[in-house]
Amino acid sequence: MAPVLKTGMLTRHRGFESHPLRHIHSNMPAPTKPAFNFSILQKIVLGFGLAVSLLVLIAVITYRSTKSFLATATLVAHSHQVLETQEMLLRHLMEAESGERGYLITGDSLYLLSYTSSWVLIRQDFEKLKMLTTDNIAQQERLSKLEPLISRKLAVVKENITARQLEGWEKASAQFEKGDDRELMADIYEIMNAFGTEEHHLLVYRGSSFGQIGEVTTDVIVVGTLSGAFFLAVATWMILRDFSARRRVEEELAQERNLLSILIETIPDHVYVKDLEGRYILDNASHRQHLGVESIIEVKGRRPADFFPAELAAIYQEVDQKVMATGKAVINHEEPAVDKDGNFIWHSTSKVPLCDTSGKMVGVICLSANITERKHADEQLRHSAAQMERSNQELQEFASVASHDLQEPLRKIMAFGDRLKMKCGEALGQQGSDYLERMQDAAKRMRILIDDILTLSRVTSANKPFVEVDLAQVARGVVSDLELRIEQTGASVEVGFLPKIEADPSQIRQLFQNLISNALKFHPPGQKPVVSVSAKILEVSDYQLPGALPGSEVCQIVVEDNGIGFSAEYAEKIFALFQRLHGRQEYEGTGIGLAVCRKITDRHGGSIMAKSTDGEGATFIVRLPVKQIIKIL
Repeated sequence: MAPVLKTGMLTRHRGFESHPLRHIHSNMPAPTKPAFNFSILQKIVLGFGLAVSLLVLIAVITYRSTKSFLATATLVAHSHQVLETQEMLLRHLMEAESGERGYLITGDSLYLLSYTSSWVLIRQDFEKLKMLTTDNIAQQERLSKLEPLISRKLAVVKENITARQLEGWEKASAQFEKGDDRELMADIYEIMNAFGTEEHHLLVYRGSSFGQIGEVTTDVIVVGTLSGAFFLAVATWMILRDFSARRRVEEELAQERNLLSILIETIPDHVYVKDLEGRYILDNASHRQHLGVESIIEVKGRRPADFFPAELAAIYQEVDQKVMATGKAVINHEEPAVDKDGNFIWHSTSKVPLCDTSGKMVGVICLSANITERKHADEQLRHSAAQMERSNQELQEFASVASHDLQEPLRKIMAFGDRLKMKCGEALGQQGSDYLERMQDAAKRMRILIDDILTLSRVTSANKPFVEVDLAQVARGVVSDLELRIEQTGASVEVGFLPKIEADPSQIRQLFQNLISNALKFHPPGQKPVVSVSAKILEVSDYQLPGALPGSEVCQIVVEDNGIGFSAEYAEKIFALFQRLHGRQEYEGTGIGLAVCRKITDRHGGSIMAKSTDGEGATFIVRLPVKQIIKIL
């Protein structure tokens, strides 16, 4: 007995949830769905939905509060930056004033260097303040008043320094003591202090808003979290009440998985799964029997190279890699194999990608069947077909040779019959002459029969490539060849529209020759034959032909006459070999002509049929593909 996989074994491997064989569930009776399923869904939606809604609301409020918080923090940082820049401007002003006084008193150029660098920084600080307060009109107005004061201060300082350099300390000191310099500095400090006070007020206001936003956000988070926790607790309690029923459902599912495991295990074909490294991760009893092992433990984690010759393992790996590289299944791939006894066999294997729930490929699922007997049967069938082909060829050659060899004795019979009639006609008497006449008529019929047999054999033995044939031109040529018979019978032959198609020209000519000849032949005595030949193009969707592709065009040729016709029961029999509906005394022929027509239409992938009623003429309908699927048959 084949070992049975333990319950749940099919689900131990990653990604097996997408195994195609899991669709077996759809053909098995579904477990009874308890009434609590819908109520559980309601409870989940009610409890978790409210909790999630609160969390979303908290997230939205928190997001908006955080956004406001960050915006306020940015403004606070901006105010700090403005105040810091203002302080730096004041410090650089004081450093510049100190450098000026030191130079005026000592004349030391080091003080002058300090003064120069400080004024450069003053300009930088002033420009930075203007940039930082572009959105504050009041502060911009203060800076507009401050800018000319700074420029005047700079001009006064330059005058003092020039006086010190040119006229000495006394002149510079006297100019410095005039008071303009001190008044300018007082005005500058006054504007800067007002500037700092205004920015400080903004800082205090923004700081208070910053705290209020934090308090509101904290309150919302605390209340929302407690409410969400409450709803989650209620939902969890409601779901736990139905835990026992849920367990019963899981047990039913486990039974189904076990049933699926048993089904896979007992499938007569080989079922196995490989990971991306080509290692077996699952198989059934049939596959293990093929490998010559008894337990899945002996297979799991091993590769085909551990069980098969290197050449076969390479073939299997190539197909696996193709599936993994393209993500497309390989269906009914025939591959060689060896059984556990080392005998050469054939397998038909299908391999499909194995994907996990996210759609990522994790391996290959393989199903393999032993088709060795079928391969042997196919080989025997091919051998038989080849023998039949050779036999048919030999029969055709025999028919041709036999017909050719029969011509010679017939010619002698007819030649010696003519001599006997010419030289000994009077000696034979009336009865002898009658016998001789019958013998010669039989020889003529035999010759015609041999010619018809040769014509029939040439339909399949003397095939020519299909080329474009103008049916109208062929029909006119046949009518021209039959001109003598047409005149003798007083017949009327009308040729209508005939298109161009791909065909064998000589066989199409033979087809028209036979059909028109029959129409001229089978007519009541004293009645003039009327024959019409026409055609039209049809859609293959209406008329299925072996030699026409779906949607391609079909040429329908109709040959109609007013002859003697035939009963509807003979509509198919007349195409049989040597089939005659009338005696030789009434109408000549061997009964091969329509059989030749059927062979010609078959070779072209078409069809021929006849419609008639006794005494009301006959209609032959030929349908041929306009374009041939195979150019040479």
